[in-house]
Amino acid sequence: MKLAFFLLALMSFLGFSSCSSSKHESRSESISSKGNTVTVSLKSNPTTGFSWSCEIQDANIAKVNSESYSQDKAPKGLVGVGGLQTFVLKCTGKGKTAVKFTYRRPWEGGETDTVRNAELTVDEKLHGTFAFIDED
Repeated sequence: MKLAFFLLALMSFLGFSSCSSSKHESRSESISSKGNTVTVSLKSNPTTGFSWSCEIQDANIAKVNSESYSQDKAPKGLVGVGGLQTFVLKCTGKGKTAVKFTYRRPWEGGETDTVRNAELTVDEKLHGTFAFIDED
């Protein structure tokens, strides 16, 4: 009986805690470079109204070539599942530029949760080196 009560309490807690926060809860990213592109993937959950935006300070050095979202695998019928939002940055000129990612609700007056600052360095062969430079 005690075990059943404990499991019920644990499931209730986990269920409520997974629904209680609409903000970006964990920092996780993936960065890769290939040719003249740099791909940056960030954890996201658009079902909360939040999504990432990407601003590149110097458009002569790089531009956002594409942006996409892929949901994590989940059991059929499960809603509110997060995933990865991916930006492909195309290197267009030699130099160094700031890149800013903002996780926010994009509508007017929307709430900002997280800002991640990064630096992109592009060499003469248009190969990019990307690094996040802050902790939030």
